[in-house]
Amino acid sequence: MHKAINKTIQYSSVSIRYSVILFIVLFLSQFSIGIAQTASSSPYSRYGIGDLTGKGFAQNFAMGGTTIAMQSDSLPMFFINNGNPASYSNIRLTTADLGVNYSRVQLQNADVKKSINSASVSNVALAFPFKKWWGASIGLMPYSSVGYKVTDHQEISNIGGVDFLYDGSGGINQLYFGNGIKPFYGLPRRYQNSKKYARLNSAKRPDNVLKTCTEAFDDYMKAKKSLNRKKLLQSISMGANSSYLFGGFDNSKRSIFSSSTYSYSTRSMTKTRVSDLYFDYGMQMSYTVDSIRYKDSKDSCKPVKYRDLKENVKILLGATFSAQTDVKAKIDSISYNYYQDAQGYERSLDTIENTENSKGTIRFPLSFGFGFGFQKGDKWIVAADFAVQNWSTFQAFNQASNLKNSMRVSLGAQYVPNSKASGEGNYPKRMHYRMGVRYAQTALELKNTRLTEYGVSAGIGFPVGRNYLLQSFSMVNIGLEIGQRGTITNGLIKEQFFKATIGFTINDRWFVKPKFD
Repeated sequence: MHKAINKTIQYSSVSIRYSVILFIVLFLSQFSIGIAQTASSSPYSRYGIGDLTGKGFAQNFAMGGTTIAMQSDSLPMFFINNGNPASYSNIRLTTADLGVNYSRVQLQNADVKKSINSASVSNVALAFPFKKWWGASIGLMPYSSVGYKVTDHQEISNIGGVDFLYDGSGGINQLYFGNGIKPFYGLPRRYQNSKKYARLNSAKRPDNVLKTCTEAFDDYMKAKKSLNRKKLLQSISMGANSSYLFGGFDNSKRSIFSSSTYSYSTRSMTKTRVSDLYFDYGMQMSYTVDSIRYKDSKDSCKPVKYRDLKENVKILLGATFSAQTDVKAKIDSISYNYYQDAQGYERSLDTIENTENSKGTIRFPLSFGFGFGFQKGDKWIVAADFAVQNWSTFQAFNQASNLKNSMRVSLGAQYVPNSKASGEGNYPKRMHYRMGVRYAQTALELKNTRLTEYGVSAGIGFPVGRNYLLQSFSMVNIGLEIGQRGTITNGLIKEQFFKATIGFTINDRWFVKPKFD
């Protein structure tokens, strides 16, 4: 009894410790709002709603951003994949995740180069299982970010030189709550307990006469095929994220007539604020191959047999979808003429426009994606994504844009030599090794040039303590990526970037009643 009490006390202390950690994580989330709004350092973030933040956390980042088919396995470590809410149904332990990003971007045009560093809290999230067929997740992360400062000098006939200065900052944040369910969970078990399954596997027919060899084999194959179909149905997961989008961004444009003494400069500023709900949906299914079929010519009664595999092979499929949504927003705008006095101070003259709290909508585009994955035992996972967003329909306050439909493809892999290895010398075998590549045709077409983006990533997951008795596991995930967006042709800007992310993942079993011997 004393041993049971000690185990209970130990379990309670672990839960308290992780509860404190969760509190710290949620406390840090208060800073993510402000930090996320300065995460972008791209002149291309002035278009649309800024640079979109990729879905998924540190594990997905290191695998090229693949999320659509990825799901937590039946064994820890469990990860939160908010890129497809259907994946929540596979969570078996309460999971907390905190991520931090760093990026270094080198901007280059035909004349100059400039490097910019930035850091941000990338995500704070929690996932927990309600039932074996139902899981949920809640989290806070940036949805998009704006951060740029651009100067464009033009020579205009009859006017002379004009400097156009553009700058902006801010971003949209996303507080999401998602659920994933398996609507056909338990179907194979109910079938195996049914009279039909028992009859097919019985040696006798309903009239109590022994089955012939052919009849017994045919019934065996019928039962096996029917059971496999029900296992496939049980693997189907469906989910949805309901997100509250909030935050906003500031944009400013100046027109400075440096060559004319008869023209005043002009400045226009807008402040856009977003506040509305947004939904996205997902579905996943998997097919597990645990044996291979072969023919036994020596057995005329049962010519088809199955040999168990040493490691199960799982085929993963996924799909995501979000409908075109008009998100509520407000905008403040002001435009005025000004000049600079002898001391260099800006002196306004007349106001051209001044509006406050003008209500409208920002049209978020329809998007969909498909994913495919291959998993071998607990060692290998290979996954690929294809996703499209219909940005050509984008509007902000009834103003159309020149954005194009975007497309993204990604490929990622993860390898774990031996997840159950023990001993200090075997620690590298328990580490998760990841790599990935991605390519995107962005929504931007500037000066008759379509902008593309690509990246190559790699990462490692470091297990930190594990306790199978108390069902407590932790991991530190590190991911790195190098890539490029844009080009210096046609007077455009090329971005060469280096990104790094570090994520802290904690698994723990909660909501378990203590038991005494």
